[in-house]
Amino acid sequence: MGDTTGTVITARACSRALIALAVTVLVACASPAPEPTATASEPVAAETSPPPSPRETPAALQIGELVSVPVGMTDGVDPGAAAGKSLNVPEGWSVDVWANVPGARLAAWTPDGRLLVSNGSGGAVLVLTPDAGGAPASGVLLEGLASAQGLAFTEDGETLVVGDATRLIAYDYADGTATSPRVILDGLPAQGHGAKAVAVQGDTVYYSLGSRSNRDPGERDGDPERAVIGAVQLDGTRTRVFASGVRNGFALDFAPDGSLFVAVNQMDNLPYPYRDDAGRFGEVFQEFVNDHPVEQLTRLTDGIDLGWPLCVPDSREGVTDLPYVPDAEFNADGAALDCSSLPATQVGLPAHSAPLGLTFTHDTAIADVLGSGALVGAHGSWNRTPPQEPCVAFAPWDEATQTLGEAQYVVTGFQNADGSRWGRAVMPTVGPDGALYLTDDAAGLVYRIAPPL
Repeated sequence: MGDTTGTVITARACSRALIALAVTVLVACASPAPEPTATASEPVAAETSPPPSPRETPAALQIGELVSVPVGMTDGVDPGAAAGKSLNVPEGWSVDVWANVPGARLAAWTPDGRLLVSNGSGGAVLVLTPDAGGAPASGVLLEGLASAQGLAFTEDGETLVVGDATRLIAYDYADGTATSPRVILDGLPAQGHGAKAVAVQGDTVYYSLGSRSNRDPGERDGDPERAVIGAVQLDGTRTRVFASGVRNGFALDFAPDGSLFVAVNQMDNLPYPYRDDAGRFGEVFQEFVNDHPVEQLTRLTDGIDLGWPLCVPDSREGVTDLPYVPDAEFNADGAALDCSSLPATQVGLPAHSAPLGLTFTHDTAIADVLGSGALVGAHGSWNRTPPQEPCVAFAPWDEATQTLGEAQYVVTGFQNADGSRWGRAVMPTVGPDGALYLTDDAAGLVYRIAPPL
C-alpha cells in the first residue's frame, strides 16, 4: 500500500486561523522526500549511509494539537458503532454522526446542495438532503448497480457520472433525481483493485483501473493495461490510458491550477531496494516493509508513468519531491525502466495508509480555516504490524510553486490502542455550510466534522 520512511518530520501549521496551535514533531500521514537515484541503465550506486532505521515515534501527523472530541448524535440518527467513541480533531472543532449509510464509500455534493453517497457492493447511490438542525432526509438516487463507487458531476452540474464495477455510467441530474442512464464505457475488468473512482473535467472522464495483483510487471503490458488512470470522453469516444504505473489510484480530484491529482495505494512486501552497507538488497523484511513504499500523492499529466512495480518512490530524505529507485526484483539494473526519468512524486503519505478519498479545499468555505490544499481520507492498513491507522490528512497548497506540501492529520481516533478499529475513514468532502463530511464504510456512517467558522 503506501509508505513512510523512518524519518521524523515536523508537521507544519496550516496557513490560517485553525493553527494558531502549537505544532508537534511527529511522523506522518505524509511521509519522506527525495534522494538521488542511479542513472537509468546502471545498477543502483553503493551507499555509504546506513539503511533507514525503524521509526522511533508512532505514525502520527498532526495539525497543531488534535484533541479528543466525543462523537455526538444528530437528532434521529443512530450512532451505531460510534456510540461512546471519540475522534481526535483540531481544538474547537465538533464531531457528529450526521447520517447512517451502511457501507458508505465515495461522496459528492450536488449542485442543489445534497450529498450523494455510494455504498459499494450494496449497489446503490443514496441521496442525503440536509435538514437544518437535524438528520438529513435520506433516499435512494440509484440502485441495482454492481459496485457503486465513484461519483462526479460535470461543471454545469447537469450530468452525474458513476463508476460501477465494469462500467462508467452518465445520468441527467436535476432536483434530487437521476434519469436517462447511458453507458460511457463498458467491459472494464473488476478483479483485484478494480473499483472505479471517477473525476470529470470538461468533456473528459478520468477513472481508476488499479492493478489486479500486488506486484506483477506483466500487468503493464496487458490488454487492457492495468494499474492506470484511464480517460474517456463523455460520449464514450477517445478511450485511452492517461497515466500508467499507478498501482491503485483510487483517490482523484483537481487542484487549484486545474491539474488532476491522485493518491495511490502502493504495493506490499517491497524488497529492500538499496545497495548499501546493510547488505540486504532484495530482501523482504518486516522492519522495512512496515514503512515502505510511501503512498503517492501527486499530479498527473497526460502520458505520465508512476513506475509501479519497476520503480519505487525513494523517501529516505524527506516527505516531498520524491525521486525513484529501481525495484530490486523487477528492475535491479534499471534496464526495464529508467527510474531517473520519472517526474518526482510530490508528497509521500505513510506506507499502507490506503488513501481512498481526495478533496481539494480551494473553492470551499473550509479554506478560510484550513487554507487551500488537499484533504485525504485514508482507510488504514490491512497487514502492517502494528496497523497504520485510518485518518483524514491535509496537505497545504503552495500557490507560488503550484505544489502540495507535507501532510498533517486533521482527524484520527478510529483505531483502538490494540490496533482494532471501530471505524475507517473513506471520503472527506466539504459541504455548503463549510463543515467536513466524512464517510466511514466500517461503521456505516457519515460524520459532520465542523471547524469553528
